[in-house]
Amino acid sequence: MIDKTKIEKLGQQLRLATETKVAFEADCTINEDEAYAIQSLVAASMDREPKVWKTGQLSSGAVFCAPIAANKCQFGPANFSAQNFAETYVEGELAFRLNRAFEADKTYSDEEVLQAVDAVAVTIEVLDSRLKNWMEAGEFWHLADQLLNGALALGDEVLDWQAIDCATQTVQLSINGELLVNDAGSHPQLDPRTLLGGFVRQLTSRGYTLLPGSWVTTGTWTGLSAVKPGDEVQCVFPGLGQASLTL
Repeated sequence: MIDKTKIEKLGQQLRLATETKVAFEADCTINEDEAYAIQSLVAASMDREPKVWKTGQLSSGAVFCAPIAANKCQFGPANFSAQNFAETYVEGELAFRLNRAFEADKTYSDEEVLQAVDAVAVTIEVLDSRLKNWMEAGEFWHLADQLLNGALALGDEVLDWQAIDCATQTVQLSINGELLVNDAGSHPQLDPRTLLGGFVRQLTSRGYTLLPGSWVTTGTWTGLSAVKPGDEVQCVFPGLGQASLTL
């Protein structure tokens, strides 16, 4: 049973921190259902029809979903220098585009979801938080806080996504021209496509509808790299393309 008063209070705190960019202290515990309820309240105030999402796995193995507001996303060489980030990190990822709707409160198979994928794009996610104590707050607070999303740069697109061999796919991440990460087969689930079915089922079970043409970025291949204002970041997936951003 969700305490609606608690959810409304915490949702208001997180929404205010999102709008003012003044972080607050997470001073209570929340569970997974409460986290999604708070996430939904905050997301609705930012973007009522999101077309960009993120996914990955919680420590329990459950696949999560979190919407990313349109004003936090840029295609092509992205420039987020006008944004006021706090303690900031970047991750190199791949995002998948789904070409059909998946409706709230309906269940879909892995096959149905994979059949809807029509492109993959190289992305760089900027991680930021509205929580002063985000490192200690725990993963359910991260879930409520849109999984710490600060911004997302979407880069080159590839239509032949089925040909990607995730076990051998290489990735490089550079900051200010310095190569920091050069790895291969480095996604936590090895193949991020295995997350997509669970992502859609989690999303629809939480009352969201996924709109046609939505992108879902699927977790880091490069780990976390700290960045600061003015840094230039480039992520390259050889054979697939690249994404870049300026902070």
